[in-house]
Amino acid sequence: MNEVIRNPEWKSVFTKFILVQLGLAVLIYIVMNQQIQSINETVVNQHAAFVGQVLSKQPQLEDQLVHNITQGSDQQDLTLGKQILSQYGYTEQMNIQDQPALSGAVLPGNTALIFFLCGIPVLMLLFWEYRKLFSRIRRVTHAAEQVVEGQFNTSLPENAEGDFSALGHSFNMMAGRLSHSVDQLKQEKTFLSHLLTDISHQLKTPLASLLVFNDNMLHDPHMKEEIRTTFLERSRQQIERMEWLIISLLKLARVEAGAIVFQMQNVKPKDIIESTVMTLQTLAEQKRQTIIVRGGEGMLLHADEEWLTEAIINLTKNALEHSPVSGKVYITMEDEGLFHSIIIRDEGEGISTDQISHVFTRFYRGRSNAKPHSTGVGLSLTKSIIEGMGGTISVSSEPGKGAEFRITFMKTVY
Repeated sequence: MNEVIRNPEWKSVFTKFILVQLGLAVLIYIVMNQQIQSINETVVNQHAAFVGQVLSKQPQLEDQLVHNITQGSDQQDLTLGKQILSQYGYTEQMNIQDQPALSGAVLPGNTALIFFLCGIPVLMLLFWEYRKLFSRIRRVTHAAEQVVEGQFNTSLPENAEGDFSALGHSFNMMAGRLSHSVDQLKQEKTFLSHLLTDISHQLKTPLASLLVFNDNMLHDPHMKEEIRTTFLERSRQQIERMEWLIISLLKLARVEAGAIVFQMQNVKPKDIIESTVMTLQTLAEQKRQTIIVRGGEGMLLHADEEWLTEAIINLTKNALEHSPVSGKVYITMEDEGLFHSIIIRDEGEGISTDQISHVFTRFYRGRSNAKPHSTGVGLSLTKSIIEGMGGTISVSSEPGKGAEFRITFMKTVY
């Protein structure tokens, strides 16, 4: 009931209906009062004529006649009078037009006409109100057609009370969600298109090399064994490169497409980093490099352990590849008030100012000589992983002084 009372359409109809009914009631009262007053005058005139006629001949009956007219007659006189008048057809069942007191009155017709005329304002009121309702319905219909045609900027008013405002709010929310869904579908389509283009471009070079190696070995039966071994080794390298590229691209595609649900929990970054050091120890020993781990005792991060390990391995491997022979890679964990940070720093050639803004761009390869065959996927994947878990990653560097990558997460609230 409260919802009906608060509804502006209902309040409008109810208020106007009450006002119309009050006006019609006053009009009916005035007309009926005039009709009754006319009948009263006719009855008084008839009584006056009757008394005048009788008293002109029988003046001694004045008291009795006046008493009967003004105070009413007794039952005996009433019965006798009805019997006498009935002999002349003057009864209660006579036609109303034969009643002298009512012969000049049109009360039934006027009453019917009044009630008929009273219905006209009510019909006009209903027509006016329903016209507004249908106008709003047509507006909703037009807005729905606009949405169907892909025009999501159409909105309905929602700042007032009532069902239409609630409908407008729901419609605007629906249109917003549809617009967001359409934008997401367009982005996913664009992403897949670019991804397929990038994959085909990245695989073209190693596939071409493999074809050359295989053709040479296939069409040269007298090839020296050491050359054949060299070709096979290069083929193996290209296959490993393609395998790593495809696996990394699939991971990147899953992360950026939102197909991965991160299993967020409290993890110890120090354990993850120590595991990373063990995993990459062989790679570091090839160039006699050292990985130095600092801090992190008691530190907890709210993250997905498996994917955080993937990100840290990518950054550490990148740092080792850019560091010189016998160089050092520093992995530092810091408590910074509201945040925990993991900093990975190398002693490589650094990143120039014009390149630093492109470091995390997919398939971007800088002018570094440390990784001539880099595909530019690892850092892009790392950024997507960290941001997907609610963290941030940044890079700072000076040419000739190495690069520093900083991963930051808000502290876990216990």
